[in-house]
Amino acid sequence: MKKTNIFLFLFFFTIVANGQVAGYMGKRFTIGYSNYFMAGFKGPGPVKSGPSDEASFTINNTHCFNLEYAHKQRRMVCLSGQYLRTGIAYDRGRSNGLLSSSSSDYPYPEGARYGGGFSKPVLLTSMNVGLGVKFFKSGFIAPTGRYRKLEVLMLFESVKYDKDNFRKSVNGDVSQDTLYTLGKGVYKFKNVSFVYSFGKECILNDKIVLDYGIRVALTPQFNIITLMAGDEFINSTEDYFRHQANMRITREQLVNFHIGIGFLAF
Repeated sequence: MKKTNIFLFLFFFTIVANGQVAGYMGKRFTIGYSNYFMAGFKGPGPVKSGPSDEASFTINNTHCFNLEYAHKQRRMVCLSGQYLRTGIAYDRGRSNGLLSSSSSDYPYPEGARYGGGFSKPVLLTSMNVGLGVKFFKSGFIAPTGRYRKLEVLMLFESVKYDKDNFRKSVNGDVSQDTLYTLGKGVYKFKNVSFVYSFGKECILNDKIVLDYGIRVALTPQFNIITLMAGDEFINSTEDYFRHQANMRITREQLVNFHIGIGFLAF
């Protein structure tokens, strides 16, 4: 009877036992900060800009706070909060510029044009929430080694522009126009991005986690259909700035380098 009990105990132990606890040295949670960045030749940034038919060089960047959990030895569940701040260039209308996209001197909805200075862009900010999974290559234990990451981002965007500095023709007479208030001045939108990243993580002194790699994001609300259709999707000032925000977010999110630092929490 005693031998039978010992056998059953050992059999049960071999079923439930795990050779190694998931995570590095048994620590499963990683807390860290990272930044996504890439040169933005079309721009603009949040502070300085040219008109929309001119290139405005800037650095796209997104600040990220990350919380990651080693669910299995080669898999981590990732939660992130992100913040980005960038700009949208004002359209000055018909121009011979290489990037010109308008055939009218009054390119805005309701037959308006922007009458202010073009050096200060429309401000676009976004608070993002991301949920993803990291898959580490065979032979590595999370969070060390090479990985690929799949992620879904929810973006909560805000567009703020100078609504009181537009102008509109008087009874169709463009030789004289008057100040015009266009829209609300602030619009809020929601968006989504699907993200694929690949990179490498390493651990220093059994505490500090370094993370670097490349990130690619697809924002489906701006696609080839909306690009080719152009003004067909724009029926109001809100539609106009939604379209412009989608274009800017697409360029901001499309391809980025990422680098981050964190620590093994517990």
